[in-house]
Amino acid sequence: MKDYYTYLEELQHSERTIKTNVYNVDKLKQWCKSKRTNPEELTYRQLLNYITHLKTTNKPETINRHIWAIKHYCNYLIEQGYRTENIADDLKVRGERKKVFHNLLISDELEDLFYSYETDKIWKDNFYYRATAKRNKVIVGLLVYQGLLSNNFKSLALEHIDLRKGTVYIPSTRRNAYRTLELKPWQIIELKEYIEDVRPIIQDHIHTYDEKLFPINTSQFSMILHPILKKLKTYNQKVTNNTHIRTSVIVNWLSQYNIRKVQQMAGHRYISSTESYKQDNLESLHEAINQFHPLG
Repeated sequence: MKDYYTYLEELQHSERTIKTNVYNVDKLKQWCKSKRTNPEELTYRQLLNYITHLKTTNKPETINRHIWAIKHYCNYLIEQGYRTENIADDLKVRGERKKVFHNLLISDELEDLFYSYETDKIWKDNFYYRATAKRNKVIVGLLVYQGLLSNNFKSLALEHIDLRKGTVYIPSTRRNAYRTLELKPWQIIELKEYIEDVRPIIQDHIHTYDEKLFPINTSQFSMILHPILKKLKTYNQKVTNNTHIRTSVIVNWLSQYNIRKVQQMAGHRYISSTESYKQDNLESLHEAINQFHPLG
């Protein structure tokens, strides 16, 4: 029989997350033992009693981490045939501190980053720098339209681009699920030129001939990404890092699509991850900003 640790490993959680998860489940088991029951037989009412017990010494965000662990454990028990339903599925303790995002980029600002990125006026006399500039513009497109992160770029291969359908397939990572996203028409044009003409130049220059979409002779994609982000900041001072751009993309998606669609587009394994990007309304956001960063 598969043990719980292996179950979590197969979900591609980090070792740290797995240890925290197992620790929180052990706490539940100890409480169950004191009540002469076990997690396999735990009822919804008993689980609520356990959460009440946790409230005496824990903050809401800590309790929600316990609930998150219990949800996984219940799914594990269901898979092993010990339970038929997940009693923790819809549970969440209110009062957890809400994320407040500052200086996010609106959709027009994200698009401006793409159109502002120069490729023709840079290093006209150097074929390799011209090629990398064109490659970088393709990367900027995937940043501002699809919200990709550094580890996504590393895992992209030629086969993941379908120019005929106008889509890009993003493989799963430890944190995010796989997904297929639509490309903008102008991205398709840039990608076609990059794949057919630009990529071979870069491959020949660095002597790397694998199937990666973005050939690189180091394990750190940040070597490519950091200079790009630095340049984007010269176009818009609000740009801070890769995560800031992705957050802006997801928040903009939430204003256009329902939350389930955004969950899929963002590659979030859990709807709660997507919910954390929701802003109640602009007024409450301004209030939160003024509260923590009042204007002098």
